[in-house]
Amino acid sequence: MADSPRRPLLNPVLRFTQDPKPKRVTGGGKSADSIIGNRLDEQREALAQAFRTMAETVVSQPSFSGQVVVYAGMFEDSLAPSYTPDDLFHPIHGARLIAPHRTGYLIEFQADQLVRLAEQIERTTRIKELVDISRVQSARFFSEENARGGRELSALWDAAPEAEDGRAFITWLMPLRSREAGEHLIQKVAGLRDNAILSPRPLLEDIRGALDSSVPAVMRRSLQAAASEGDRIALAMRDYRQRGHARATVIIPSQAALGQLLASGTVFRIDPVSPITSTAPGDGAEPNRPLPADMSGLPIVGVVDGGLTANSYKSAEAWRAPAFIADVHADTKHGNQVTSLIVQGHDWNNNLALPPLYCQVGTVQAVPKHGSSIFVDPQNLVAYLDGLMGAASNTRVWNFSLNIKEDCPLDGVNSLSHDIAMLARKHEVLPIISIGNKPGGHIQPPADCEAAITVGGRQHDANGNPAGECGVSLSGPGPSCMLKPDLTNFSKVRVIGGTVTEGSSFSTALTSPVAAHTMARLRDASPDLVKALLLHNADRDAFDAKLGFGTPAVDPLPWECRPGFVTLQWTAQLRPGAAFYWELPIPASLRKTGKLKGAGALTAILNPHPMVSEIAGMNYFSARLEAALQFERGVTSNGDAKFHNLLGSLEKERLTEQQARELDHKWSPVRHHKKSFARGVQFDGENLRVYARLFSRDLYLYGMNNADEVPPLDTVFVLSIGTGDENDDVYNELRDELGTFVEAAVIDTEIDVEIGDS
Repeated sequence: MADSPRRPLLNPVLRFTQDPKPKRVTGGGKSADSIIGNRLDEQREALAQAFRTMAETVVSQPSFSGQVVVYAGMFEDSLAPSYTPDDLFHPIHGARLIAPHRTGYLIEFQADQLVRLAEQIERTTRIKELVDISRVQSARFFSEENARGGRELSALWDAAPEAEDGRAFITWLMPLRSREAGEHLIQKVAGLRDNAILSPRPLLEDIRGALDSSVPAVMRRSLQAAASEGDRIALAMRDYRQRGHARATVIIPSQAALGQLLASGTVFRIDPVSPITSTAPGDGAEPNRPLPADMSGLPIVGVVDGGLTANSYKSAEAWRAPAFIADVHADTKHGNQVTSLIVQGHDWNNNLALPPLYCQVGTVQAVPKHGSSIFVDPQNLVAYLDGLMGAASNTRVWNFSLNIKEDCPLDGVNSLSHDIAMLARKHEVLPIISIGNKPGGHIQPPADCEAAITVGGRQHDANGNPAGECGVSLSGPGPSCMLKPDLTNFSKVRVIGGTVTEGSSFSTALTSPVAAHTMARLRDASPDLVKALLLHNADRDAFDAKLGFGTPAVDPLPWECRPGFVTLQWTAQLRPGAAFYWELPIPASLRKTGKLKGAGALTAILNPHPMVSEIAGMNYFSARLEAALQFERGVTSNGDAKFHNLLGSLEKERLTEQQARELDHKWSPVRHHKKSFARGVQFDGENLRVYARLFSRDLYLYGMNNADEVPPLDTVFVLSIGTGDENDDVYNELRDELGTFVEAAVIDTEIDVEIGDS
C-alpha cells in the first residue's frame, strides 16, 4: 500500500467447504412439571374475573367485526417461548395470538366468547391450559394509553415535528389475524382519512424533477421505480390487506385528531417522526492532500450524509445521486469531513494505527444541517435509498454517519432501523452506522439496525493504538438482545480542513474502508461474512456495552491469519430440530504436550430473515443460534463420547429466560466466543467439532404451526485456533489435514495504488 512499508505476506483466511453432520433433536413441550402449582388456584380466580370484567365493558371498546384486542402479561419466570400461552388463547376458545408485546402478548378475541373463556379457566383440567393459566399474570383490554406508549397525549403531540397541514407521525396499524376484522379496520382507517389523518406528499416527489439525462440511466430507472404516485394511506391499506400489517407516515392536523385516531383502536403504536442529524462539524482551512492517481479499481462506499462539495475529493467520487436534501439545507461540511476519512482517513491521521486503505465514494446528499427546519419523512428516505441501492449494485458498503436524536426504545426497534435492515437484506449490502453522540442515554437510531455494523467511539493512547472509551460517544447495548455497538474505532480525529473533531460519525467513517476492502478481497463475499470477520478480528475478548467487540486489528487485516493461527470461514443453512456438527482434526502444534494448549475464537452470525417480526417489538428475532467449539473427554452414561465446550456459551439451562437475555443476549443473531486455553486441557480423540443449533419462536406470526416449517436460514462462521507461536505451523497442519475441504477465501488480486498529485 502507498506511503507504508511493504507488509510481510500473511496466510489468507481459508474457506471450509465440508458439509455438517446433522443430528435430530427434539424439544420439550408443556407438561405437568411446567405448571406453577403454588399460584395456579390464585391465577384461575384472577384471570376468570378479568375476563368477566372485560365482558361487562366490551361494548365501550373498539371492535372489528366482533373482535376486540386484549393484552395478556406474563410472569417474569414465564417469558421463554416454550410457555407461549397458545393453548389457553386458542381458536377453540375464540382467541388468536396477534403478536408478542412488551412482556406479554396481544390477543384477538371474539367479544361474545369472553365469558365462556372465564368459565373454561375455572373448570379446565387440560395440562397445557393449566400451564398457561399458572403463567399468565394478567389480562386486560389493549388501551389507548398502550398505543401512546404511556406518554400523555399532549406530550406525544408536542414531540412531533411540524409539517404541512399538521404534525408528522409514524402509525403502526393493529395487526389483526382474521380477514373480516382486518377489512373492518381498513374501513375505519378510510373513514379517518382527510379528517383525523392526512397523507403526506407522494414518495420522492421532490426529486422527480431532478431525474433528467444527467442522472445515469440505471439510477434514474431505479429511482423512478421506487417512486409511487399513490398516496401513503392508500399504500398502507394495500399492504395491510396483503400482509396483515403495515405502517405509514401520516400528517395529523390537531391534537384532537390525534386523540380520535388513538381512540379508534386502529393503531397499536404511534411514534413522532424525529429529525435525522449529523455530528456538529468543526472549522478550518482545507489543505491539498495527495490521492492515488487512478482510483477506479478501489472499493466504493456509499456515503449517506450531507453531500460532497470539496473539489479535492471529486476524483474519488464514483457516482453521485440526485440530491434528497437541497444544497441550501444540506450539511455539506459534515459530508466533506466524513468523505475525507473514508477516502484517506489514514493519511489525515498518520499518528493512529489505521490500515492504509483508500476508497472511492458514492455521494448521497440526504442529511440536513443542524437546526434546519426541513422535515425528513423516513418512508420517503427509505424509498430513495431503495432506488439507489438497486442501481449502485457495485457498492456493497454504505456509511451512515447520522442519527435520530432520541434514545432507542429498549422494548422495540426503531422503524427506520428496521427498514434499513430490510434494504440491506434485499440488496445484500452492509450498512456501517454510527451509534450516536451525547447528550443522550444510550444508542440512537438507526444504530439498532440488526443487519448493520454499529460503530461507537474510542480513545487512542500515546502510540496511536486503541485505548479506553470515548467521552462523547453513546453506549449500548441495543434492544431485543442486540449487541451494539458491534465495533468501536478512533473518534478523536483530524478531518478535511485540518480540524480535530470528535464523535461516533468519524469512528464509523474509519470503519467503512476496512469493511469495503474486506468485501472486495473475499470470494463470494456476503455482508454477514464481512461483519463476522471484522468482529472476529477485533481486539477485545468479550462484548462491552461501551467498547463493543473492540477495534479491528491493523495487522493482520480481517482477510488474513495471525502468525501461529489458522482461520476458517464457512456458510451453512440451518433449521430448527437438529444439531449440526463439523469435525476438525486437531493440529499437531495444539496437542504436542499431550494437552490442548493455545487459544481460539469462534464468531457466528445468523441471518434472521425472514424470521424477523414486522411488529419490531421486544421479540424482534424469531430465530436464534447456539454455537460452540467442542472437544472430547470421557463418555456419557450411554457409552457415547462426551463433548465439552472449549469456546462456547453460558450454560443457559441454569438461567431463567430473563437472565439468559440480559447476561448472554440469548436472542442476539451474533455469537462470539474467544478464549485462551494456554494452561492446557485434557482431551480424548483426534478431533474437535463445531456445534450449532437453531431455535425458533412466535411461529404464528408467519403462518407456521411448527418448527419443521421454518425455512433454512443462512449462518456464517469464522473460527481461529492456534498457539500464537509463529514457529508453529498450525496453518499448514490443518490445511493439509483438511485437504480438498479447504481453499483460499480471498481473491488473488492485490489492490495496489500509486499516489498522484491531485
